[in-house]
Amino acid sequence: MTRIDELFAEAQRLQDQEKLPQAMTLYEQILTQNPNHEPSLCRLAFVCIQLGDHNTAIHYLQRALALDADDPGLHNNLANAYRKNHQLDLAIHHYKQAIALKPDYAQAYSNLAAVFAMNNDYRNALEYYRRAIHAQPDFTAAHYNLGLLLLRNNQLNAARIQFNNVLALNPDHLEAYFYLGVLSLEANQLDEAEKAFQHVIMHDNTHVQALTNLGVIALKRDRGQLAVDFFTKALTLDNNHLDARNNLAATFMHHDRFENALMHYDVLLKQMPDHIEYLYNSGVAQMALGHLNEAIHQFEHLLSLEPQHFAALNNLAAVFIRLEDKPKAIELLHRALAANPEDAASRHMLNALQGNTATAGTCTSYAANLFNNYALYYDKHMREQLKYTLPLHIESLCREYDLDHFANALDLGCGTGLTGEILRPLTRRLTGVDIAAKMVVIAREKGIYDELIDADIHVFLSGTSQRYDLITAADVLPYFGDLHPLFSAVREHLMPEGYFIFSIEISDAIPWQLQESARFCHHADYIESLCRELALKLIDSQRVIARQQNNTGLPVLLFLTQAA
Repeated sequence: MTRIDELFAEAQRLQDQEKLPQAMTLYEQILTQNPNHEPSLCRLAFVCIQLGDHNTAIHYLQRALALDADDPGLHNNLANAYRKNHQLDLAIHHYKQAIALKPDYAQAYSNLAAVFAMNNDYRNALEYYRRAIHAQPDFTAAHYNLGLLLLRNNQLNAARIQFNNVLALNPDHLEAYFYLGVLSLEANQLDEAEKAFQHVIMHDNTHVQALTNLGVIALKRDRGQLAVDFFTKALTLDNNHLDARNNLAATFMHHDRFENALMHYDVLLKQMPDHIEYLYNSGVAQMALGHLNEAIHQFEHLLSLEPQHFAALNNLAAVFIRLEDKPKAIELLHRALAANPEDAASRHMLNALQGNTATAGTCTSYAANLFNNYALYYDKHMREQLKYTLPLHIESLCREYDLDHFANALDLGCGTGLTGEILRPLTRRLTGVDIAAKMVVIAREKGIYDELIDADIHVFLSGTSQRYDLITAADVLPYFGDLHPLFSAVREHLMPEGYFIFSIEISDAIPWQLQESARFCHHADYIESLCRELALKLIDSQRVIARQQNNTGLPVLLFLTQAA
């Protein structure tokens, strides 16, 4: 063995041990003695690539290629160096040279396909991956990278075939399992997706994206706490994982855990301060928590980036309504309607603020949005801040007339069940109906009702053949203008001599008007005329204080009527 052979062997050993500066010194020593020592030129180029010095690596590979221009491996390695140095045209040239010299060179085909994929040249990338696989059918990496290419270009069935090919060649290939899980999740095949991601986690419990996707599956199954657990574990492993943090924040928003959500949106906005979704959700959370100035800041920042963002305009208008800045709220509602002219809830609020009673009508979407956003705090706010006592007045009215033995009662607009709590001891069967799904969820947790339906009142009444000996509508009619359709439907579902108990906010104008609160008030004479027309005997009407409004008691009329 010559001295150069000894030095080369020692340099290789050092390079294999990743002692790169020492290896480089020995290779350079060899090249000082023999500038045309091709193996040292190639190995020294690889050391430079490992150290991130691609320009020097290219220099040494060019020297090696000058010694043997027909070596396909050298062309492939030089192309790799050019690719790492972002000189893609030169990389393509030398990959093609390697293929010309060796037409079955599978690795060169695959590498060339990767360059085309980097350039978003799907057609050529697809062609060269296929050539790589044709040249070497058991080339696992080519099947895998072809699968990724197909997935990125939404060729999902073809991608699935390639990832299955990978597993046929290498059953331990975790990333192929992972992407089969991704494909199943995309197809909403949750059991298959979960099985794939669990397999990945079983073999690598630090796989952050698999944990994140298991959280997404839990969310789709409405298992919020399990989703939180997966997202939290993912963030424990990678605190900078945006997908996990975004999903965790969104999960907290979905479950009205606004303080938790804000903690994560604050982190996300530090990294991406102009992200529309983060700004919007942060504004909604601040608004829900009563942090109105912070909500204004987030919504206004968002609108500076996207001036026609309807939801931000709508919510910002709601903030200014709460701040009693009527002109600003009106301006924002006009902008919201310009962005979305069909939105009935925004038009309803604008009509209320501008006093457009003539054009105002019942707006079910307004009520649904209002109470879904209000559900989490409804009971506490109504009882502690608004001193809501209308159910107690209904209880007193029933006691006064000995109404305590009903067979089948219906609570319209049941909300979270505040009136249902009063009705439960008075009836054998109790049904509740409300348009706000989140209110119904809370009512269901109380176990008051025999049946709860999340539906518009008119839709429910038109779809049921049930008859009731008691129907109540406590604090419901202020969300309806013309009461004739509702009263007609109620009358049809009352048993003979069945009772209808309801409340109205009091109007001085006949028949009704829309108030700035976006609630309707009705005149007593209008109610009496409806009762006469529909054969509802008016037994009693009482003026009572239902709750506080603007720090004063809000008087309502509570009516007791009976089917004649």
